[in-house]
Amino acid sequence: MDEKRVTGETKKVAGQVEGAVGDLTGDQKTKAEGQATELRGTAENLVGQVKDAASQIAGQAAGLAQDALRQGRERLPGADEIYRRGNEAVRGYASATPIGTIVVAFGAGYLLGYLIHGRD
Repeated sequence: MDEKRVTGETKKVAGQVEGAVGDLTGDQKTKAEGQATELRGTAENLVGQVKDAASQIAGQAAGLAQDALRQGRERLPGADEIYRRGNEAVRGYASATPIGTIVVAFGAGYLLGYLIHGRD
């Protein structure tokens, strides 16, 4: 649980108490300050809830990615080796001829853009 949820809830309760004291004593300033503190606490609590939800989603996404990777490795056991060899070959060519690599990348990008957008 994110600490903002705890501090936010604490501020919210403190604001409620302060507002109630202001209401009982008839002190409008104390009541208003209590309401403001309560609102800040509520907002901070919501920030903490959003952080918790984002963390949970990120954890689920990481788990799904790990599962997909595991399944891919099970279905294509030689894929890692093929990827490694292809990566080494491309890296060797790119290191030996960087300008050629740039020209090929530019041409591929231009062709892809042309195919996607056509001639307008």
